[in-house]
Amino acid sequence: MSERSDTFDPVWGTLGAPSSTGNGGWPARNDEEEGALVAVQLLGDGLHLLGEIHTGKFDRLSGWLNMQAGFIQVRNAVHIRPGDAPDEGHPKGTLWVRLNQIVLVIDRSAIQQIRPGAPIIQKERREVSMLTRAFELRGGIHLPADGSMAHFLEATDPRFLPITDVTVRWMSSPAHVARFPFALVNREQLVTVVEETEQATHDLVREEVRSA
Repeated sequence: MSERSDTFDPVWGTLGAPSSTGNGGWPARNDEEEGALVAVQLLGDGLHLLGEIHTGKFDRLSGWLNMQAGFIQVRNAVHIRPGDAPDEGHPKGTLWVRLNQIVLVIDRSAIQQIRPGAPIIQKERREVSMLTRAFELRGGIHLPADGSMAHFLEATDPRFLPITDVTVRWMSSPAHVARFPFALVNREQLVTVVEETEQATHDLVREEVRSA
């Protein structure tokens, strides 16, 4: 009989057998709550909310997001209308949001930390215009040097693509425009992508490899 893996038990699964301490033998909730709460803004067709996402053991929002399926939990969430500031007195709560209905996830922390020892590769910034059913997006996506735009777009992984210096225009209200330094766009929601070749910098930049 082969030795049991430290990370997977064929009977108990990834949790392993119940331990002798804590919450009826299972890991205590406090153990599950380790990790950061990341302030986010979620945009979708008819969806606009602020809240926080618990990323657990992941050090990047993108890494956590691209490992999810079905519904995701958003804490301290509040719905707002485009152009409106959230009412401080508005009740907040925990929402479950279907992942495939999200178009854009904005990281409101605006801090993209460099991980010590992370692999470094060269990437090119490509200026693009993207159209979804609800939004027009303009910003920069970052491809490996000499990478193919077609291959980048046709890939199925990761589901959420990083986009920097993004401008968002609501299709239902073209006068409303918002700008964000960093966001993640759901590739499944993209209808068209236009590379603005005349404005593309094509400058090589050294970037750490993202886990997503």
